[in-house]
Amino acid sequence: MDDLSQKSGVFTGLILLTGSDAPGIAQGLFRALADFSIQIDDVEQLIISDRLVLTVLITLNPVHQNAIEADLFEYARLSGVDIATVFTEKILVPASKDRVTVNVVSGKMHPRILEEISSAIVETNGNIESISRTQSEPTGILFVVTGASPAKLSFAIEKLEFEDNVETRVNEL
Repeated sequence: MDDLSQKSGVFTGLILLTGSDAPGIAQGLFRALADFSIQIDDVEQLIISDRLVLTVLITLNPVHQNAIEADLFEYARLSGVDIATVFTEKILVPASKDRVTVNVVSGKMHPRILEEISSAIVETNGNIESISRTQSEPTGILFVVTGASPAKLSFAIEKLEFEDNVETRVNEL
């Protein structure tokens, strides 16, 4: 199959799967898609308190949309997950190669900490690509950021003052 993500104006499908986490859920989703001539352009999965959220962005021929949706909804019915889809024509934006990580660790992760880190990211023209937990007790949160200069972002975060003991670290990927 051609690399559809390199062309302009491709037909895409965004698949959102949610449900209770169990072994084989992602495998089942990919099995439902495996017989189609599609391309996976992006995928992200996370689990929060045994709740699974899995998103997949595909490019495809528009004539296959109904068949793909039928197979996905049949998989959802059989596996007990929920699946939602959105299909549209759009230009795919390639993933940025210039990414920065911001690691935040705190014994008590208050929303104010994450709001201040997020504000520093925005102030340095950064865009949060993903946020994930990296550890528990103390809680660690990892931001993956595009569009921000590592030096400017480090400076902006170093200026922040927190009530609790909060450790931060900015790194280039």
